[in-house]
Amino acid sequence: MPRKNNAANVVILGAGISGLTVSYFLNKFKIKNLILEKQNKSGGLLKSFKIKKFIFDNFIHISHAKKLVVKKFFKKSAKNFLINPKPNNLYKNKWIDHSPQFHLNPLSLGERLKIIFSYLLRNRNDGYKIKNYENWLRGTYGNYFAKNFPIAYTEKYWATKSSDMSTSWIKFRMQPINLKDLLIGAFSKIYKNTFYSSQMRYPKKGGYESFLSILKKNNSIKLNKIITKIDLEKKKIYLNDGKKLNFSKLVSTIPLPEFCSLCKNISNKILKASKKLRCTAGILISIGTKKKINMRTWFYIYDKKFKAARIYSPSKLSKYNSPKGTSSIQAEIFLDNKKNVSNKYLNYVRDNTIENLVKIGVFEKKDLKFVNIKFLKYANVICDKNYSRNRNLILDYFKKYEVDFVGRFGRWAYLWSDDCFLLGKLTAEKIYKNSD
Repeated sequence: MPRKNNAANVVILGAGISGLTVSYFLNKFKIKNLILEKQNKSGGLLKSFKIKKFIFDNFIHISHAKKLVVKKFFKKSAKNFLINPKPNNLYKNKWIDHSPQFHLNPLSLGERLKIIFSYLLRNRNDGYKIKNYENWLRGTYGNYFAKNFPIAYTEKYWATKSSDMSTSWIKFRMQPINLKDLLIGAFSKIYKNTFYSSQMRYPKKGGYESFLSILKKNNSIKLNKIITKIDLEKKKIYLNDGKKLNFSKLVSTIPLPEFCSLCKNISNKILKASKKLRCTAGILISIGTKKKINMRTWFYIYDKKFKAARIYSPSKLSKYNSPKGTSSIQAEIFLDNKKNVSNKYLNYVRDNTIENLVKIGVFEKKDLKFVNIKFLKYANVICDKNYSRNRNLILDYFKKYEVDFVGRFGRWAYLWSDDCFLLGKLTAEKIYKNSD
């Protein structure tokens, strides 16, 4: 049995999956802790929501967890489906299996030849490729494919130019190709599964948030708590209701720039670095239809005139996400987090989404049951060329205060839900180990 340590007083900022996981394991270790959440509901980016008996998530979420400890915990939290979605891509009104570089056969002969010759003439120099993401794409796939596929998609999904992005985040997320596979996919109708995860899971009922069901059963969560200031020297947190909280240990999952702005008397150099951190915001167009729709589980869009970057169907992830005989769709549009979004623009992207989905035959306009627009300030961290330097400068600065940063925006890293769970667990174990 873990020893009791009532002397410890850990305060966790944010009740998303990371903060909830830290608290869950600290409770297992009998270490006193408190989660402060500014919203009226826990769950963070993994919250699900309901519209007229249709269930949607805040962006598409599917568990790619490979570690047994995460898989077991998620399975215990919610009964789930094993998903094999076989996503595809929409390019110039043509459907191409994912990943597109392996499935070029639907393209015209002329365009396939341009891709092949461009691939053969690419700049393969490692020094060239590592300079930025655009160079990596051109050096990996050749200029023609890079320009028309991943470079075009980057501007839609990451809301930035690929030349302004680093290569630090790529890892297994982008699939290089050899000449043999390029030719096979260009001249034959085959399907090559190149997706980075062979096992994906999604809860049967309640949306993706159901994977948090055990974590959310926690009396340590305090909702509607708005922090106005943090004094790391005195180890005090000030709330907007005038109350003050003391802590012996602080764990933050809130967006790193917001954490920096709340901290009293920190270096101007750190504040400036925090303002240079970039991320995307997201517009969600959630749609319910009266009939079944004609699309795969999700697809990526390269056409700039079609504003959505990715579209998926929650009802294809789980039949319980929409009433029987109906379907649900969600379109994701991304933009720079620092840009203002007007109602006029929200209405524009809504209309653009509907018109294009009708145009490509996903549904007929008469079959629409409802359309909902939702704006979320935080979607994805942008790994631009200055990302690592600014982020590491900030994290190193707060080491002297022994603050632990976890989660996608707390740590400001490209993390998935399983990564966040594991990091939260490791953080709790570290606190327990150092609590003697």
